[in-house]
Amino acid sequence: MRKITSLILCAVLFFTSAGCVSDSEQTERESTVRETLNYAENLKGVWFSYYEIGKIFASLSKEEAEQKAEEIFADLAGKGINTVFFHVRAFADAFYPSKLFPRSEYAPKSFDLLKLIIEAAHAQQISLHAWINPYRVANDKELSDLPDTSPAVELYKKSRQNLFFHKGGIYMNPARKGVQKLILGGIRELVESYDIDGIHFDDYFYPSSSKELDKKSYAAYKSGGGTLSREDYRRENVSALIRAAHALIKEHNESILFGVSPQCSLEKNEEELFADLTRWVEDEAVDYLMPQIYFGFENEASPFQKSVDEWRERMQGKSAALYCGLALYKSGKEDAYASENHKSETSPYYEWVHHTDIIARQIQYLKEKGVRGYTIYSYTSLVNSENNANLQEEIDNLLPVLNARQLLLWKIDKK
Repeated sequence: MRKITSLILCAVLFFTSAGCVSDSEQTERESTVRETLNYAENLKGVWFSYYEIGKIFASLSKEEAEQKAEEIFADLAGKGINTVFFHVRAFADAFYPSKLFPRSEYAPKSFDLLKLIIEAAHAQQISLHAWINPYRVANDKELSDLPDTSPAVELYKKSRQNLFFHKGGIYMNPARKGVQKLILGGIRELVESYDIDGIHFDDYFYPSSSKELDKKSYAAYKSGGGTLSREDYRRENVSALIRAAHALIKEHNESILFGVSPQCSLEKNEEELFADLTRWVEDEAVDYLMPQIYFGFENEASPFQKSVDEWRERMQGKSAALYCGLALYKSGKEDAYASENHKSETSPYYEWVHHTDIIARQIQYLKEKGVRGYTIYSYTSLVNSENNANLQEEIDNLLPVLNARQLLLWKIDKK
């Protein structure tokens, strides 16, 4: 207890005396803080998606954006959030000045939004992870709709096998060396140019299990002497990128975290998306996995507690951390995936309508099971109830759980 007390006193002295030190001393102290900013334990995160970024920042001047970012991160810190997963590449584009990708249509054009976002986050001791969709190029667009500066257009000119076209979406082919080089180049650009705390992939890998998707690529692989089945071939292509991304990041800075937020279903990840999560963990190619457990307690197919328990068992004894993604956005809404029965008012179909403490109870369950953190989808859901009374009550019940003061004591205690 004496050690904890003394550390708390030191923390207080640090913050109260910051204005009395020289510039060099302040820089040194800031550097020390930055080295320990990632919250490997007790991560309390929120996803900040590309369309939320566009809605808030796209039309602002640099000065307005700086002020808005400061307000946003001060508010998140006050709510207890310690990590933000900020969308920097939702498609084959960028929310920052990039030499490889054109500027996103959702991003301001006249200044570097990512730079000021990082500064605003770190000023509040919030860890900032760059969120990337590695293979996704576009939704509901034709190739001709993309700017000529899009690397996807150039890849397609070199070989039609570089891209997939599936159900209105355009995706890069994980098997192609040029695709892997482009994605890794983008990661290198981020870790070398920005003081980010992590690189974060979500669940976009192969868009379909259809054999037609990569018929020519797989045929070329087999004719070249390849021996893997189509399924293992696809899994290996994705795993090769995961390993290479991890190696690149750690070579630059060991403290930068690299993780993936897959779908909840272990089987779907490995059999339909060809994301070999088991291998990534065994190979220590990820620092964490954050499955999107977007289910209520009453979900008939994948109830929350059962899903968490399955993931805990899979990750038991592994070096990679387990965090869980939580679906705050569902509050007050009917959940078609929870049950086919929508006639009975007691059906799981209406769980998110009838209950307003689901996320708070889920977080409590994660704590009881020793899960090391969680992330809420999404930012807007956490800060704006949008005339949704259920969501506002859910937020009111959630906020006591997101307590910044308890977080500080917990971190000191663990050290």
